[in-house]
This record gives sequence, C-alpha cells and structure tokens, in this order.
Amino acid sequence: MKKSTLEMMKNYLNGDNTVDLSVLRDEVNTEWERTTAKSRANTELYNAAHDALMACAVWDKSMTVKDLWDAVKADMPDTFTASKMRYGMLNLWQNDVKVHKPDNGGNNMYSRA
Repeated sequence: MKKSTLEMMKNYLNGDNTVDLSVLRDEVNTEWERTTAKSRANTELYNAAHDALMACAVWDKSMTVKDLWDAVKADMPDTFTASKMRYGMLNLWQNDVKVHKPDNGGNNMYSRA
C-alpha cells in the first residue's frame, strides 16, 4: 500500500473531513485487487497441482517426494516445483495425503490418505 493511501486513511479515521473519499476508496480497492489477485492465482496453481497429483496412476504405494515428482512433473503446472508439491502435501492436502516419517531419520514417504 502506498504511504499516501495509508496517510489518507489515518487522517480520515482521526476526523479529517477534507480527505477525498473517492480517491481513498479507489486506492484501497486497487490495493485489495492487487493482493487478492496474487492469492487467487496461488490457490489456482495449488488446486491444479492437487488434481494432477491425485490423478497419478502410479501412486499406489508410499513414495518419496523425488519419486512422486518424477511420476507427476509432466502433468504439473509450468511454475510448480517439487518443493511446492511437498509444501502442499504437508500443509494443504492433509485430508488426501498421509505422511510416513521414518524412524531412522530418512526421507518422508507419502501415500494417499
């Protein structure tokens, strides 16, 4: 958010009736659209990756991220990475993915929940 927008908001909220509300409204709406557009695009990216992962025919046993990524990378969105897939499996798709943590400290294995 621009400093001038924040200053207008501060002034208005502190009783300054000379603030041009139409300018303030436009700037706040622009900032809202900018920040939510990034969030919406990220959600769409992870949703597409989730669908590709869940459609993986060879994922019928516990697999490491590396092995699973090798099986699905061709079907993933262009900007998606193995690290993002790991993040999704650990943080976003817990209802669909089960994490198997080895006792010996090796790599986690992942299976369908």
